[in-house]
Amino acid sequence: MGAQTYLPVEILDYIETHAPPEEAPYGVSQRELAKALGYHPCSMSRPLATLTTDGLLDSRRGLVRDGQRRQLTYRITETGWARLRKETKQVPLLSGEIPPPPHPFLGRRDELDQLATFSREGGSVTFIDGPPGMGKTALVSRHLRRIKRGRVPFWFIIRPASSPRQFVYALSHALSFLGAPQLAYYTQLPRAPVAREVADLTARALDGRSLAAVVDDVQQAGPDMRTFLSEFVRAVLRGADHEIFFISQEGPLFQTDSVPSHRLTVGGLDRAAAHELTDRQGGLADRFESVYQTSLGSPLLLKLAVLNPGVETDATNLPSVVVGRLVPDELEGILPIALANEPLPISFLTEFPHMTAGRLTELSRTGLLHRTLQGRVEMLQVVRDALLRRAHPPDERRAHLRLANFYGRSHRPEALRERFLHLVAAEDWKSAAQILTQQERVILRLGYSETLRSSLRHLASVLPRSHGKVRVLMIEATLLRAHSDYGDALQSLRRAIAEAAGEPRTTAECHLLSVEILLRLQQVETAQKEFEIASGIGPVSRRLSAFFQLSQGRLEESTGGHTRAQAHYQEAFELARKTRNIDLELESIAAWSRVVELQSGHDVALKLIAEALPEARRAGRMDIVLNLLLARARAYAKTGREELAEVEMKTVRTEAESLGYLNQLTYTLSGLASMAIEGKRWAEGIAYAKQASAMAERLGNDLVLGHTLALLCSMACRQANWNGELSLIPEAVANGERSVEVLSRIPTSDSLALAHSYLAEAYALHRDRKRAIDHYQAALQTAEKLELMPLADEIRKEVGSFIQSQASATAEASTPTAEVGSTTQPSSGGR
Repeated sequence: MGAQTYLPVEILDYIETHAPPEEAPYGVSQRELAKALGYHPCSMSRPLATLTTDGLLDSRRGLVRDGQRRQLTYRITETGWARLRKETKQVPLLSGEIPPPPHPFLGRRDELDQLATFSREGGSVTFIDGPPGMGKTALVSRHLRRIKRGRVPFWFIIRPASSPRQFVYALSHALSFLGAPQLAYYTQLPRAPVAREVADLTARALDGRSLAAVVDDVQQAGPDMRTFLSEFVRAVLRGADHEIFFISQEGPLFQTDSVPSHRLTVGGLDRAAAHELTDRQGGLADRFESVYQTSLGSPLLLKLAVLNPGVETDATNLPSVVVGRLVPDELEGILPIALANEPLPISFLTEFPHMTAGRLTELSRTGLLHRTLQGRVEMLQVVRDALLRRAHPPDERRAHLRLANFYGRSHRPEALRERFLHLVAAEDWKSAAQILTQQERVILRLGYSETLRSSLRHLASVLPRSHGKVRVLMIEATLLRAHSDYGDALQSLRRAIAEAAGEPRTTAECHLLSVEILLRLQQVETAQKEFEIASGIGPVSRRLSAFFQLSQGRLEESTGGHTRAQAHYQEAFELARKTRNIDLELESIAAWSRVVELQSGHDVALKLIAEALPEARRAGRMDIVLNLLLARARAYAKTGREELAEVEMKTVRTEAESLGYLNQLTYTLSGLASMAIEGKRWAEGIAYAKQASAMAERLGNDLVLGHTLALLCSMACRQANWNGELSLIPEAVANGERSVEVLSRIPTSDSLALAHSYLAEAYALHRDRKRAIDHYQAALQTAEKLELMPLADEIRKEVGSFIQSQASATAEASTPTAEVGSTTQPSSGGR
């Protein structure tokens, strides 16, 4: 397997990172590899066979991860692991290991003592800032080697194009040796990573170990990346002993209200350390004092001055003068290093004429280039700035084109995205638009970054009016929508509509995409107007007909018309299935599954779920697979098959936990709590409910948090009513009140109706009949507003009669029928 055989390297890397635990019954299949790496499944056969024959992979027949059939599955061997470590030196990975500190490490005793003091506290974040070239990275690297014993090290360098998903991807690589693949799978989810979910998965992977993490070059982080990092740090440090360092040319990245934080500003070396450093490099003789004064003690500038003795200039201008001595061929040869988002392999640089390995070694000796621990080449910031000042625009375009060709050797998502970015920078508009439209999902998979957004905007502005330009604008809208930047997403869609110049299908699709965004913004009237505009455009394709039905269902659901919404979702699903539009089919079934169970269409639900599940699995949409399984479990429970429902729930729990789908896991734990309550298994129900509520609170999932608090309220009520444990009633009231408060913060749902009904029961047991009736009526009104008549009937029957019986038991006057007989009770929550 040679250095340029990228597919086998990617296969080994994917299998190592995503391997399930040894005891897991499933494995990584050929189809899963093909989908993740962007190849056709058939093209994987030969490299897999070769890797198995060479002893780098072990193959066995077993269950595939996302399906039921037994196929050949693969695991990496010890030989394969060793080969992977060797080969990945030549593959673009966009992640790094701990850089080695200079040897010997001179000076910085006070700074090291300060960092040691900070680290003794534990569970803190430290901001290290200072001008470029002062040795901040070397300082932290040295400190990390002193404290990393017993800790898991992780080093991430931020580039202009870095996104939160790339951070999570690099973190999953760093933790893969722990045998916890959930983070790796989390990076495959079709949505942006949530910092609190990543922190939770990180804690589970570490399993009690401490993390020593460094985020370098933070000044290059965009707003999205900064927000993600601040939320991640607050979440991961909660109650943990991790040490996290941020290195930047600017001040602290964010305010740390609840997390212990420290700041260290790094200046130049003191005179003694600077003298020792220059002496070890060959000395500056009588030039030392002037160089020391003008360099402000910068280790980088001091080294440059020693390594370039013939250069007569002050230290601040030294990088520009040294770069100015390069001949044009050398400038062009190393320019890609200044433009790349990561260190580059030497083999790539030596492909350029006149750029030999020997010449690269000479340039390293002068301080212009820097060798990494992995044998790659990079350039420090002050040298990069000087090189870019000398380069002309045509030089930069050619360098970007070379980088695009380099990344074209790999099909990794990061490499495809880098290729697109460099093609835009090289002004190869046609190739950039082509790769964007062909690899849209792969390029967008890594999430939002300011660099990607800028490239899309630039490409859309320079392309002539064409279908390709409209497509770029729609892709930009997709990126912005996923980033929750709804205002700009709408603007991109309006531009696409203008550029489409009345072309009916594209214009209608853009209007329908706008409908979805406006509904997310809760601008229902404006969304309705967009839908009407789309409807008046004229004849549409069968695919668009499905999209129309889906959009109309969303509009109906937003106004509480669940019955009508269900009909539209079912129609959208059927149309999408006929036209074989997998995305629309899955989106329709996911939307439909939210409302069908509420309307008691259980037999229809079970039939459609059974038909949709294989398609969702084949498409790799495990989020939809798990949602469908949850809907099926609810349908089983509603049709009297409780044991089957519980088995299904536990299956979902296992899959969601192993694959890192934390939101689905919270829903599952809440559902298991409901089923335990039904079976009067109080201890089990409380355990599930507490797990669900704690996880929901960490993830910010108010729906599950509120619903689970309502379950705890219901559970306490039942114990108090059936077992006479009246001491539980105050706890029931407290959980019920908090449940209503949490659920009132989000759009009205059946869970709010259930919460009111449970709280009504709690107040009835508390002998507070007035409040019981108030919450009973609120529950009934909520269910009726949502057109959930079966739920309204259930609440009226159970809660109304319960309040009546409690009133009779305390010898109060009979409650008027009009007063109690117009409210409701909880449904699937736990009755």
